[in-house]
Amino acid sequence: MSTKIKHTSSTSSFESPYVSLDLLAYLNSGQKTPFHIFNDVVMPEFLFHLSKGKQFLPAQEMDEARDIISRSISMITIDNDEEDNSNSNCNDLHAIFEDIQNDLNYIKKACRKLKQWEELVNKVIQQLILQGLDDAFKERTGELDDSTRTNFIQDKFKRTQKVVSMLKDQICSPPQFSLVSLDSESFQRSSFSMRYHSLFRLPVQLPDVNTNEMIAKRYTSNEIEMVYNGLDVTKKLCLLCLSVFPENATIKKKVLVHWWVGEGFIDSLNNGDNTAESIGNEYFKEFVSKGIIELVHKKRRQNSDNCKMHPSIRYAIIMLAKRAGFVSFNSKGNPTAEFSSCRRACLVKTEEGSSLRDLTYSFHLKQEKIQTLFNVNEPHLNFRLEWFSKMKYVRVLQLGRWRASAKQLVEVEDTEFLKGLKKMKQLRYFSLRGISRITELPNSICKLSNLRILNLNGCDNLEKLPDGIGSLTNLTHLDMSECYLISHMPKGLALLSELQVLKGFVIGKPRPGGLYCGLADLAKLEHLRKLSIHVDRTCPQAEEELNSLPQFKNLRSLSVAWSRIYNASTFTKVPAFQRLMSREKSMRTPPMTPPSQPAALNKLGLQYFHGSKMPDWLKLLNLKSLKKLYIRGGELSDLHQLGDGSWTVKHLRLKFLSELRMDWRELQALFPNLTYVEKFNCPKLSFFPCDENGEWISSAADTN
Repeated sequence: MSTKIKHTSSTSSFESPYVSLDLLAYLNSGQKTPFHIFNDVVMPEFLFHLSKGKQFLPAQEMDEARDIISRSISMITIDNDEEDNSNSNCNDLHAIFEDIQNDLNYIKKACRKLKQWEELVNKVIQQLILQGLDDAFKERTGELDDSTRTNFIQDKFKRTQKVVSMLKDQICSPPQFSLVSLDSESFQRSSFSMRYHSLFRLPVQLPDVNTNEMIAKRYTSNEIEMVYNGLDVTKKLCLLCLSVFPENATIKKKVLVHWWVGEGFIDSLNNGDNTAESIGNEYFKEFVSKGIIELVHKKRRQNSDNCKMHPSIRYAIIMLAKRAGFVSFNSKGNPTAEFSSCRRACLVKTEEGSSLRDLTYSFHLKQEKIQTLFNVNEPHLNFRLEWFSKMKYVRVLQLGRWRASAKQLVEVEDTEFLKGLKKMKQLRYFSLRGISRITELPNSICKLSNLRILNLNGCDNLEKLPDGIGSLTNLTHLDMSECYLISHMPKGLALLSELQVLKGFVIGKPRPGGLYCGLADLAKLEHLRKLSIHVDRTCPQAEEELNSLPQFKNLRSLSVAWSRIYNASTFTKVPAFQRLMSREKSMRTPPMTPPSQPAALNKLGLQYFHGSKMPDWLKLLNLKSLKKLYIRGGELSDLHQLGDGSWTVKHLRLKFLSELRMDWRELQALFPNLTYVEKFNCPKLSFFPCDENGEWISSAADTN
């Protein structure tokens, strides 16, 4: 009997004691183990030694055990008599042996597939080498005139393209492994074994070969695909947007809704009470109810605006997105910048490199095809102006960070590429959120007549807005919050007649020789329902400006923050004749009278207010429908309303209020409708029944 390791179908060679010595010598040689060696030598040798050990186990009546378990699984417990424990230990070992045997059979089949795949790849590689040698021989030996040479090269390119394409398909499409058939005897044994193990709390492991892919395929073919097929076209497209986000990422609902608006799946314009947020919220709730996404809760709050996907569900969504040609993905499930077969490109930074370079230096791709450019995790944006400006039909530019955490850093080398915006007439959603080194926006941004959403949140180097921003007549959302170097608002802001959400409006100290937008100028914006204001606490006119808030007849959410604003740049001077025309116009316009009934606020936030009592301008507002009151920082010591009335607030958050003194009984008398309270770092609040997170929640609360 030969003791050499070779490709043979013999099953008796492992009985020789010298085979183990040959295996040891083979391993010491440093060679890689081919699939046939593993299948024909290693596995039989391994099973032979295991079967010897099994001979010493007491016999097991498996058929009877199966019948008992299948009839009455719930009646079998772990805490039986000692004699039952001894029998269960024996049965456990039989079950373990059976699992090992089943897994090795699975591995054997997988190795056979891998071997076949290896042979196919090698065959195509040999074909490519032979073709290259043949072409080189023909070029050296043949006499080719110009016409013949052209035909020869054309034929050569076509044949090469065909072979290279075959090689790409083989390498990029490794064999797909699936679980054995449910009807097969081996699966029934394995399924029984898994149930049996669960009774005795033994760990059961699925094969490691593409486990996520196998689970995802089952989700795709069953639950997820059924859910997907039951959606209308718009919701299907909205759902596929989830495919680009990384595994286990927390996704903000607002990011999804803004993307959907940008794509045109929903619109933020001229919808009356059906705002983009309300429509997007319904889609979001439906995806949650169907189990596609799950809410990420903060502390004990019942509702949440953040979500995530289970990895297997994410993989299923990726499969659907690939099938629909929604986005391109690589073999690892990461979205790519490749948009030859779709209209969306993603900027992704991986260990292999950056997709931004591949995108901007790929000459075979035409930028005119791009409809959406989404930055997944690229930290350095370095676009060439000539490349950027060719995206004439782009609708969504999500260049900034989308994560809730500020740990996602994004910066630009320079802002020259932004001049290319003037050609993007179809752009609807533009986000520069959290991007550093942007000091100003080019005037070209004012030519985006279709722009709905402009997100500048957290652009900490931004010093001013373009004066012509008033030409963005379809703008519904403008976010300038956390842009701390902006000291004044351009006058054109008051011309944004469709504006619904405005964050980061600045009330700064008046500057001589400059025209800027005051808070009262925004009162004529009939659709404005959400407003956040940043007040320079050294501005003497701030109180007067805030007194104009009752004129905002549709405002539902208001947030006001006070701090010191540092002027980062010199305010642009306006020519004298423009200032004169503006004064004459204001003299001709009759003063606006406040409505008989001010807007009924639903939510109010106050941050770092420097007074000890509630501000005087609050008495001018309609707070009878106020449900949420958030107060953070400052010197407040008294929460009583002017007039000593009680609040209708249900959700109250108090943070960093070192001077506020009140006990729980006083608070309940002042806020009789409370269902949720959060306090943090308020040392003079006493006897509050809050938990370790600083929260109190009633039994019937609906917190958000």
